[in-house]
Amino acid sequence: MYVVIQKMKNKRQNQYGAYKTLEVTEFSYSINGVTKTKYSYTRSGERFDRPNKDVYKISVHKSFRENGKVKKKQWVICTMDYYSLVDSWPGDCIRQDKLNAKLEQMGISEGELWDLVYEKLQPIIDQVKSEFEQTEEFKTEQHHRAILDEYRRNEKEFEDKYGADTYDYCYDIFGVLRNAEYLNDLKAQYKAKQEYQQRSYYSQSQSNYSYEDFSSYFGSGWSNYTESSSQITYTEEDKVLLKKITRALVMQFHPDRGGDPEVMKMVTRLKEDWGV
Repeated sequence: MYVVIQKMKNKRQNQYGAYKTLEVTEFSYSINGVTKTKYSYTRSGERFDRPNKDVYKISVHKSFRENGKVKKKQWVICTMDYYSLVDSWPGDCIRQDKLNAKLEQMGISEGELWDLVYEKLQPIIDQVKSEFEQTEEFKTEQHHRAILDEYRRNEKEFEDKYGADTYDYCYDIFGVLRNAEYLNDLKAQYKAKQEYQQRSYYSQSQSNYSYEDFSSYFGSGWSNYTESSSQITYTEEDKVLLKKITRALVMQFHPDRGGDPEVMKMVTRLKEDWGV
């Protein structure tokens, strides 16, 4: 069993060249009297001309003997044009039910079929791709893909920070700012959220180091340290306990560990007041 690829000429040329233009689109709608505009994109304009009319008929042949005579069978798998070799594969050019029927007649699996086909087809694909990559269509399409890739990276980075479905209301596909007012609103909301989280963190941290917490950790002697430092004379034994307290606070609030700088200033002041 072997594959034959026959090169022929098509009567008509391929009409599905890539679009030459990538352009911004706008979609506006109103909610509760507020108009919002979302920016997207489309491929538009003229299509690139595809003048090459070459087509390739792919068939599988089998020779066998019957009653002392050599006989042949042939199964046409599909026909692909020159440009289909660039942006498609043979499986796209034949219905699965028809392919299954041919596979049953040939007595091979689909994987075995494509192995046979690509052994002959791959050198042709490589040659066609090499030629196609020199065309203006290919270069333009690569440029468009680079723009889309950059757009998706920017969109992800932006929405990781400001929330889902926000980027397209501020920027277009080329990264041009279209709605500065909405962007400023998002920044203000983000800042308010950060400040709220910081206050919540500070409040939670304060509760984590309440009088009761330290009292239960360091014992009843903790009450001696809640008075003004100017009214207390610390013994060496006291200072051992105070060092434990300040060490715990430093571990929690040091900026290098993501803590609150303002709280850390208070911890430093306590260390100075306590002489530890």
